Amino acid sequence: MPAMDVDTALLTIGYGLGQVIIFMVSFFIYMYSVTESMTAGYLVVLTSCEFDTSPKEKTLLANSLLGGMVASGLFIGFLADRYGRKFVIRLALVGALSFSVISALMPDLYSLSVIRIIVGTFLSAVASLQVGFLGEFHAIKWRPITVAICSQSQGLALIYCPLVAMAILPNNFNVDLSSSYNLRVWRFLMMFFMIPGWLALVGICLVPETPHFLMSVNRPDKALLALKWICRMNRKKWEDVDITLSEEKSSTNDQEGFWKTVWYEYKLLFSKPHVFKFFICLFLIFGIFFTSIGLGIWFPVIRNMDNSGSNRLCDLVNNNPTFINHEADDTNGTDSESPKCNDEMTNLIDPVYYGFTYIGCFILASVLVHWMTRKYVIALHILISMILGISLNIMKQPTVVLIFFVLMMVLPGVLIPLATSVLVDCLPVNLRGKALCMVRSLARFGGVLGSTMIGLFIRVTCDVTFNIFNLCLAICVVLAVFQPKDIVT
Repeated sequence: MPAMDVDTALLTIGYGLGQVIIFMVSFFIYMYSVTESMTAGYLVVLTSCEFDTSPKEKTLLANSLLGGMVASGLFIGFLADRYGRKFVIRLALVGALSFSVISALMPDLYSLSVIRIIVGTFLSAVASLQVGFLGEFHAIKWRPITVAICSQSQGLALIYCPLVAMAILPNNFNVDLSSSYNLRVWRFLMMFFMIPGWLALVGICLVPETPHFLMSVNRPDKALLALKWICRMNRKKWEDVDITLSEEKSSTNDQEGFWKTVWYEYKLLFSKPHVFKFFICLFLIFGIFFTSIGLGIWFPVIRNMDNSGSNRLCDLVNNNPTFINHEADDTNGTDSESPKCNDEMTNLIDPVYYGFTYIGCFILASVLVHWMTRKYVIALHILISMILGISLNIMKQPTVVLIFFVLMMVLPGVLIPLATSVLVDCLPVNLRGKALCMVRSLARFGGVLGSTMIGLFIRVTCDVTFNIFNLCLAICVVLAVFQPKDIVT
């Protein structure tokens, strides 16, 4: 039988249990990255009184994890293209889980924020490489729908977090270790948020490296073993499929030292024919992170109050006790006039709706991808999100405000894996890891920027702040239409 590339080999083997196992491992990998990221919104509220946090300190805590993810993403991609997706994801899971446990024990805000930054440096690889790991076990025609379905893990994670909080927070138990230090309930909540990560770590240890990567580094024998594993899991006999892989040239340049090699390989992303495709994807995903993640981190905080009256979204924000600047109140009034510190999660139902909305929108995106061109699915989601965001300037009915606000964040948010999968398709294998991690790293800076705007400016000028997000969405609609559509195997 003539030699074939990896995608043809995967098609020859067919879809089966092997891909389902990879799918489940990727599912928990992505679910963990989301639960760990969403922890920030709960910590901002639950540590307010214990650490007596100011608005700036709340913003620091909210951004610490994303800041670490931004810092590490630029070099993790090189490691993934050099040492493998599985190797880097497994190492990153060990680091993220270990330091996350340590962060749950930190005695003050600043030590907690520093350790959360370290968690973020590891979590960047977990979140960025999951799409590449999943996609490289699937033939090209399966990738968009598989990535879209696997993205349901984000919706499940967003439901998992408030449900776990509902089960644990009402107990309000403490473990006193000394007169100045006790383990409050939010520390145990962090431990429960890590459960998907431990499941992902077990799973990643049981599956092979991706055959695409192994071929890109001239290890066809290992690539064949990975394909044999898929064939065996799919209950097929290797002799029946009769696969011979064609040789691929490695583009790795090791002759001039490590850092020159790093520079050479990253420079390929900024050279023709890849530079235009890379920047279109980068700016689009940056804008999605700016809106969806920047607002999403603060969603539990913004909705953590009584929302029964007829108020615009900005009216709710202006009345939210968590956003009150206690330092300003102390300088402008007496202690008796200062508002009481608030560290209770009084509204965990809205975050559950938020998660279910993600699942519904992921299903919608999965269906649309099957019938429409991927870039038009992305453009349609963002356009609707922009229209809903503009409507929040006048809407006052509480249920409509909740629905519009949630959809404004969710419709772009469900596109992150789908928009990222464009990079997997339009770039060669030897550049995918670097491109995925660099784009996700720089895009997370968009999340940090959006989150910082909320933390520092929303109480000062809420209407202007929210309409900046609407402007960003308008730009993203244009970028989505100009996404690349060519496929590189």
